[in-house]
Amino acid sequence: MTQQTKRILLVSEHNTFREALAARLSQEEDLEVTWQAGSLAEARNVHLNGVEGVIVDPLLPDGDGLVLIRELSVANPGAFALVLHKPDPAMHHQALGAGAAEVITTDASVEEVINAIRSER
Repeated sequence: MTQQTKRILLVSEHNTFREALAARLSQEEDLEVTWQAGSLAEARNVHLNGVEGVIVDPLLPDGDGLVLIRELSVANPGAFALVLHKPDPAMHHQALGAGAAEVITTDASVEEVINAIRSER
C-alpha cells in the first residue's frame, strides 16, 4: 500500500534555506513541497484549501507567520502546521496556541522535520 503524497507549503524569508529544505523534502516519495513563499503576502497567494501542510517561519518580513496557521485552519481544517523557529519558550507557546501541531527548532535535523511531517495524519 502506497502512502499518499503530502502537498506542503514552505514559508520562510530565507531563500537559500527554504530552497534547500524544499529540495530535500521533495526527494521523499510521500512529500512534495508544492508551494514556496518568502513572505506572508506570497503565502496568501496560495489557495490554502489545496495545502495539506504548512511549514512556516513565524517571523516574516511583512507580518506574523502564525496568522497563516489560523487562515489555513479555516480554509482547510484537516491540514497541519509546523513552525520552524529558534528555541524560544514564548514563541513555542504562541505557535501551539495558533494551531501549530509542533514547533521544530532551527537546529533540528532534516530527518526530524521529515518525521514531524509524517507524524501528522
